[in-house]
Amino acid sequence: MSPERRDEEQQLMHLKLMGWRHFPVDLKNLSGIRCLLLGAGTLGCEVSRLLMTWGVRKLTVVDGGHVSMPDVLKQSLYVDDDCGVPRATAIVPHLKERCPAVDVEAIQMEIPAPGNPVSPSVLDDCERLQTLVASSDVVFLLTDTWESRWFPTLLCANENKMAITAALGHDSYLVMRHGAGPGTRSGNMDDVIAQIQNLSTEDALGRQRLGCCFCNDTASLFNSISDETVALPGLTSIVSGKAVELFARMLHHPEGIHAPGDMAGMDTEHQLGLLPHQMRGSLPRCDLSTVISNSSNDCTACSNIVLSEYRREGLNFVMQAINQPTYLKDLTGISNLIKSDTCLKLPASFPVNSGKLSSARCLLLGAGTLGCDVARILMDYGVRTLTIVDSGCVVVSNLARQSLYTTKDRKTPKATAILEHLKERCSSVEVEGIQMEIPMPGHPVSSKEAAGVLKACERLQELVATHDAVFLLTDTRESRWLPTLLCANENKIAITAALGYDSYLAMRHGAGPGTNSEGSDMVAAMNKLSAEDVLGRQRLGCYFCNDVIAPVDSVSNRTLDQQCTVTRPGLASIASGHAADLFTRLLNHPDGIHAPGDIAGKSSERPSGLLPHQMRGSLSQYSLLTLVGYSSSSCIACSNAVLREYRSRGLDFVMQVINEPTYLEDLTGLTELMKSADYSRVEWVDEVDDEEFADM
Repeated sequence: MSPERRDEEQQLMHLKLMGWRHFPVDLKNLSGIRCLLLGAGTLGCEVSRLLMTWGVRKLTVVDGGHVSMPDVLKQSLYVDDDCGVPRATAIVPHLKERCPAVDVEAIQMEIPAPGNPVSPSVLDDCERLQTLVASSDVVFLLTDTWESRWFPTLLCANENKMAITAALGHDSYLVMRHGAGPGTRSGNMDDVIAQIQNLSTEDALGRQRLGCCFCNDTASLFNSISDETVALPGLTSIVSGKAVELFARMLHHPEGIHAPGDMAGMDTEHQLGLLPHQMRGSLPRCDLSTVISNSSNDCTACSNIVLSEYRREGLNFVMQAINQPTYLKDLTGISNLIKSDTCLKLPASFPVNSGKLSSARCLLLGAGTLGCDVARILMDYGVRTLTIVDSGCVVVSNLARQSLYTTKDRKTPKATAILEHLKERCSSVEVEGIQMEIPMPGHPVSSKEAAGVLKACERLQELVATHDAVFLLTDTRESRWLPTLLCANENKIAITAALGYDSYLAMRHGAGPGTNSEGSDMVAAMNKLSAEDVLGRQRLGCYFCNDVIAPVDSVSNRTLDQQCTVTRPGLASIASGHAADLFTRLLNHPDGIHAPGDIAGKSSERPSGLLPHQMRGSLSQYSLLTLVGYSSSSCIACSNAVLREYRSRGLDFVMQVINEPTYLEDLTGLTELMKSADYSRVEWVDEVDDEEFADM
């Protein structure tokens, strides 16, 4: 096998592991499909990278702009040296650096749009876009303005091409797939005439067509170039992840573009879960809703009357729509020309305290898939002091999944490699990388190793004490235990982001305990810990508060596929966006770490919206739950029993936990709890019939 082919096999390893453990990914179809991305900005950068992670190897990227200084933080692929370069030129080497096997074509071109000034090359641009859509299998609409999506939407409906729209508001978003184009009622007509004059309201399978992104409009198109949407930094990652996962799900559906829309809560037997039509979400409200809407008879982009006119007149119709904004309104019979409410352009209402963010010292434990995304998003929010801890080195299989690394980073420690990439995007950031293994319960150490592990514990103590917030972004459960304990002891903000195969968790840990003040301060701090925080409120729980067993070694003595974290490619972006946004909301809350947990559906008078304790999401069910859990008196990481022992014995206690994982269960009473559960286990008697059971 050639070195290039071997590297490609390693890049695809996570998809093969998905096939072995969860779902047979159609790698042949994914590698052969050609995706057309309209827009190489904030969304275009993330979507193109995630498509490569899903195994897509043929990309065409269209953009008419140039990289500017503000783009470098917001648009994940570009660096300072790209400023002034056309995006369509700059994006190509960054994609090839992450995946040499990708075939990427980039085209610098403005997309013709109704209501906008007509350039001399507009007819050539229209013809070029026609050719691009016809030769592509999937089109992603990722542009900044609503009207620039009109012509591509029309072309996709006409060519019956898959189309995915991703749109950002300030703190809300829309992700949707467009419905299929219309079928024809041929009757005794000539096929050519039927294709123009006798279009059906149903698709080729005889089903009612799903709508496009213009089907809810009650307006003709307008020039919105003067309107600037400033989206919250975490939003782009969330939306890009959902858009790419929607594409992958549709590609694996047997009916493809004709698949009906699913709603959250429906049952499905498919391993990738539901296939919705639209997803609409809001960060302040912490909600995610799935919506189905059918194609509208007066849609300005995909209705039969518009498609018939386009098929009859061709580009003459397009030029008339561009030059006369009211033409589409008159053609489709829309009576009132009002601005579309489908476009999610909302006024900036999130009162970000830039001073707090720029002075916050953030410690990131993990520089992998989550660590790369979270670090970049935090810089976009305005954080300028980062310390990143990781023990691993960059390998080929990391390149597609871990957004900052490139082929030149191979075999370089992640804690070293990430520094240059962060500096390339923000020269003012103060970032330190530390190559260090986090000591973990269940990973016993020999007498020769004890001194090194003890030194690592001391270093981690120092790091937690000197930072304002700690992000737990590691791969294993046990590696989060000591940082969780230290954060509870130091009363530090702790944010956990954790990934399953198709589900994720983003949560903030509760504050550390207050003290019952009787006796000396030192004695109280050790022996008189309260069940409440210093504000007298019940403490929110940590990552371990729902566990009934101590963390153990989850890596050793396991097969390769069991050692690897196998997740759907878009999941890390979604979890990272939520984690960074959660931190920002917590930092801007007047009660900070002591803030109570909000639940979705609750009203909030704060401009920033709700501040949840936990968010748990599922890609297969398209659900987002906000949960509140309180600190457990038997928690193995933040309970008073554990904190008392740590404050009394220090690192001797930690070393005992590392070498004797069941010690935590004995200390917190979990051992007795499990025994009592065993004793109370119910024994069912088969002879009891249903009626006797009902009487019981």
